[in-house]
Amino acid sequence: MQISTTISSYSLATASTKNTASKNVSSADDAASTQSAQETSVGNDIEQEFLKYAHMNPIDRMRANILKSMGLTEDDLKNMPPQQRQAVEQKIKDLIEQEFHKNADKKGQLVDVSA
Repeated sequence: MQISTTISSYSLATASTKNTASKNVSSADDAASTQSAQETSVGNDIEQEFLKYAHMNPIDRMRANILKSMGLTEDDLKNMPPQQRQAVEQKIKDLIEQEFHKNADKKGQLVDVSA
């Protein structure tokens, strides 16, 4: 009788260990797939942002870079009072014109060769 009780106890303990290990592996797989989905989402966001920038014409890129250097976004600009927005728009226009005059003697003025 002693042998059969020991074998039964061993079988129960082994089965319980296997179930716990199986649950831990499953949890790790779920966490990995969630992390992978988040990384994919971030990767898609970065890709979409890049594609949006890549499809901009050179003037729009210059405008975006100037706004970024000013610490502003298009949304910030839209939310400004009209007079302040007009002043910022004029500053952007002046900076773009300066860039064109600075590079007037170079070929490919309207082509963004930096990309």
